Amino acid sequence: MANPQAVGPTPSTTIGLAAGGTGGHLFPAEALARELQRRGHGVVIYTERRGAQYAKALEGIPHLVLPARSLAGGIGGKLAAAFVILRATLQARRDMKRRGVALLVGFGGYPSFAPAVAAKSLKLPLLLHEQATRLSMANRQLLGYADALATSFPAVAGADGIDPARITETGNPVRAGILAARGDYPALSAQTPIELLVVGGSQSARVFGEVVPPALLALPADIRSRLRVALQYKGDDADAIAARLREAGIAADVRPFFDDMGARLRAAHLVITRAGATTAADLLTVGRPAIFVPIPQGGAREEQRRNADTLAEAGVGWCVPEPELTAEKLSKLLGELFASAIKLPQAAAVAASMGRPRAAINLADLVERVLAQRAR
Repeated sequence: MANPQAVGPTPSTTIGLAAGGTGGHLFPAEALARELQRRGHGVVIYTERRGAQYAKALEGIPHLVLPARSLAGGIGGKLAAAFVILRATLQARRDMKRRGVALLVGFGGYPSFAPAVAAKSLKLPLLLHEQATRLSMANRQLLGYADALATSFPAVAGADGIDPARITETGNPVRAGILAARGDYPALSAQTPIELLVVGGSQSARVFGEVVPPALLALPADIRSRLRVALQYKGDDADAIAARLREAGIAADVRPFFDDMGARLRAAHLVITRAGATTAADLLTVGRPAIFVPIPQGGAREEQRRNADTLAEAGVGWCVPEPELTAEKLSKLLGELFASAIKLPQAAAVAASMGRPRAAINLADLVERVLAQRAR
């Protein structure tokens, strides 16, 4: 794969960014948008209604909400989706012409497909960014039209349809709040508090609320007394869970959403989490070990299992498939990790060594390089 290289000044221009409606797609787009703005470029993000709900991420960034629908389903569903995609393509095309967009960066997710088609219809260069260890369905479909592919990992499955010279490993851009959280792994000894962060992604995984509390309650009393748990959980019984943990001597903060993720990652000794690509990038940037519980569904969701396996094999953490996630198994693993003086710090060191804090800079450099190449 090619390596990112710094490029000379590029005349200010407008860059379009297309992202699906999940945080895993939108947050890297936000990080790149802010880096491009810092360099004096205009930007616009194309997303759908779910993405528009991340108001803080989009603050100060021009954006257009487009209709979107997956092609999954039977013939009727596919026909309906085709009309939605056509409508979104026409809207995006008009907007790109009005703003004078010079290049589009696609971050995956089915809502990114229509803006990419619109960009190619205007003969604009298309740069794809892949967050995971395997190309997403949208990026696979668009790969043949891409001028360049940026990846988050050294090897990405499904990228064999593009000249390797056009592939650049940039890393996965992370938000400013995550970059600001970088720092040394917090001291951990038999006397210090143990900071445990449990987050289930944008869906706030219900299984964590069902399995993690009984696993913690089964830990020895000397570990429970040192535990400080931050649990992201949206269930109606959140208050009851927090009360049960506190009664057992565990300091517990149970909320449906944490908007200070950078600070919580910085404080954490261990994270229990899903294995989405953006979650992985955040962990590696800050340098924190994790127990990964990938979403169990097949198909496109298999990317989480691949991410988790890749990171576990590298030594960043431990992968526990959700069907195997029982309170007994989790409690045993946690007890072993918390009782060891070296396992968590070693995994944290591996995570930090794999972090790519310059990913947004690398990707912005690639954007400017593709623009410069097109201008020749």
